Amino acid sequence: MGVTQTESSVTSPRLGKGVAPAAGSPAHRNGWPFVVPAILLLLLLNIFPLVFSVVMSFSNVTTDNGLKLASATLANWSHLLHDSGFWDSMKFTVFLVVVGVSLEFLIGLSMALLLWRKIPGGGFFRVLFSIPMMLAPVAIGFMFRMLLNEQYGPVDSVFHSLHLPDVLWLSSTTVAPISVIIMDVWQWTPLMFLLLLAGLQAMPEDAIEAARIDGASGPRILWDIVLPMLAPISVMAVFLRMVLAFTIFGEIYLLTGGGPGTSTTSTTLLAYFQGFQTFNLSYGSTISLALLIFVTAIATLYLSVTRVLLRRVQT
Repeated sequence: MGVTQTESSVTSPRLGKGVAPAAGSPAHRNGWPFVVPAILLLLLLNIFPLVFSVVMSFSNVTTDNGLKLASATLANWSHLLHDSGFWDSMKFTVFLVVVGVSLEFLIGLSMALLLWRKIPGGGFFRVLFSIPMMLAPVAIGFMFRMLLNEQYGPVDSVFHSLHLPDVLWLSSTTVAPISVIIMDVWQWTPLMFLLLLAGLQAMPEDAIEAARIDGASGPRILWDIVLPMLAPISVMAVFLRMVLAFTIFGEIYLLTGGGPGTSTTSTTLLAYFQGFQTFNLSYGSTISLALLIFVTAIATLYLSVTRVLLRRVQT
């Protein structure tokens, strides 16, 4: 009888020990009131705006006497395919993502390798390198707008003192995109640095020590051991930063306003101009959805390719 009582105390749903309530049981059903509000809130904040944007992209929206949806049409998508402004914004956005994220990864990896080993003041430098990521986009946009001011900015003052030619940081269609990339790299390199540093610190030391005992040089250890072991976190860091870079908005809006001309107009900035300056809400929604489809396709392709590469690296 003692054994029976012990077994019943372990398996009794009433005591709640050891066994989760089965699906359909009273305990399982009683948990739904706590979960349903969170699910409804997520649907309201995520699904509804997406569905409403899709509806607007397939209709003409008028703002006379309130927001009204006209009959269904494909005119917005047809116009998008032939809109040179949209394709120019996509070219600049892709250029920003490829160049910016590549530089952020390389610089972040170099910083992480520098602070991987214990050096004097390492904790101070970790905090110092992380500061740009903590600043608001508004602050960063205004700061770089003042730094790169072509008349009173400190950067041009340094150039003048070194007898170097003036640089049209914000008024040249060739240099302005580079200024945006400099700002983006300065802001987001700390994210790469922190992720890669965490990967390096979690790396086992056995393989590295064995390679050193065998006489392998530092570059050889880095190429054959460190980088392959760091590959999974590197793939995830680049993926996260790539997705974020496609949605850049505030920094460019405050630094260049999309100019000069349309040389620094990102796709998100173009959607904003169409939706909230010309009040063409339907076309603004179409641009946003096109960017969403493009980013989803790029992210899927990136994960598929890197999955194959990771298998080869780890085997």
